[in-house]
Amino acid sequence: MMIDRPLLSAFALVSITLLGACSKGGGEESAAAAASASATPSAAPSAAAPAAAPAVAGFDPAAAPQGQNPPGAWPYFSLMDGYTRMTPENSPSYESKKWLEDVKYERFEFFDGKKLIPVEGRAYVTRGLGTAASWFQIQKTYEALVKGLGGVTVFEGSGEVMENLKLKFADQRYRGEHLLQYDKMGVYMVRTPDRQIWVEVYQPWDDSKGYWLTVMETKPLEMTARLLAAEEMKAALDKDGHVALYINFDTDKTAMKPDSAATVGEIVKLLTTNPGLKLEVQGHTDNAGTPAHNLTLSEGRASAVVGALMAQGIAMNRLTPKGYGQTKPIANNASEDGRAKNRRVELVKK
Repeated sequence: MMIDRPLLSAFALVSITLLGACSKGGGEESAAAAASASATPSAAPSAAAPAAAPAVAGFDPAAAPQGQNPPGAWPYFSLMDGYTRMTPENSPSYESKKWLEDVKYERFEFFDGKKLIPVEGRAYVTRGLGTAASWFQIQKTYEALVKGLGGVTVFEGSGEVMENLKLKFADQRYRGEHLLQYDKMGVYMVRTPDRQIWVEVYQPWDDSKGYWLTVMETKPLEMTARLLAAEEMKAALDKDGHVALYINFDTDKTAMKPDSAATVGEIVKLLTTNPGLKLEVQGHTDNAGTPAHNLTLSEGRASAVVGALMAQGIAMNRLTPKGYGQTKPIANNASEDGRAKNRRVELVKK
C-alpha cells in the first residue's frame, strides 16, 4: 500500500462531517418604500445608501471542530511510499522552481470551493516524483491523515470551479503555473488548540508523474529585526514628546566619554532625516552634591551634547540646551539604580 505507514499507524481514520459556515449576505431595498419616499413632496432628494456587499459562503476555519496537534516534527506529513522528493539531482528544472522551499513565515491561499482563504505562517511545499498511486488514492490518503487528527475536508475537486468563479491567487510563487482549469486538488485542515494546520495536494492535468504537497501552519510573525536607535527616538518623540538617553560623561564633568559617539551619531541621524524637527536638549542629574552644583553640571552636559551635534552639521537654531539639575527625577535616588536612571539627557520636541 502506498500510504505513509508511520503516519497512518498513528492516526485513526475517522470520518468527520465538514462544517461549512454558510451565510446569506446582503438585502434588497424595499421598492414600496422607495416609491413612497419619491412621492413625498417635502422630502429632500438624497443619495441612496450603497447596498452591503454580500458575504461569501464557504468554509469558516474558526467554526471547524477542534482536533489535535500532529505528532512528530515539522512538516508532519510525508510523501507517500513510492514517491521521491524533487531535488536538483533528480530534476534538471529544479533551479527554476523557486517556490520549492520551507519558509518560516509566508502567506498562502487555499481554495474552499467558494473563495480563497489567506493563511499566514510557516509553509512547506514539495513535489513528489513517482507513479505509485492513483490521484484518488493520493487524495484519500491525506484526507484520512487529517481526519485522523480530528480535521476536516475543505475542498476536493477540479480547478475548473475556481476558474469559473474568476478567482486568481494573489501570489503564484509557490505554485508555478499550476492549479489551472483541469488541475485536481484536495484541501484539508485541522484546527488545533493553538494553530491551524492546512494540507493541500494537487496534480496538474498534464503531469501524472507525481503530485504536489503543501503543508502550512498558522503562527505569529517572529520578529528578527529591531528599529534603529534613531527610529526609536522618533517613535518616542511622536508618542510622548520626549525621550531619555543615557550618554556617558566623566564623573562630575561635562566631557562626554568616547563610547557616547554612537548615541550622538543616532541623534544626528534623527535630525538629518527629520529636517523640521527642533529639540530642547535637557541635562538631568541625581541628587548627589548640592542643587546649585547639579544645575550647573546639567547645563554644561546639555551644552556639550548640543556642541557635538553642531560639530556634525546640525544647525544651532534647531537645538536649545537646558539644564534642570536634580529637579526632575524619574526614579528613586535612594538606590544606585535609581540614581543612574536620573543621570540622563532628554530630547524634548519643541
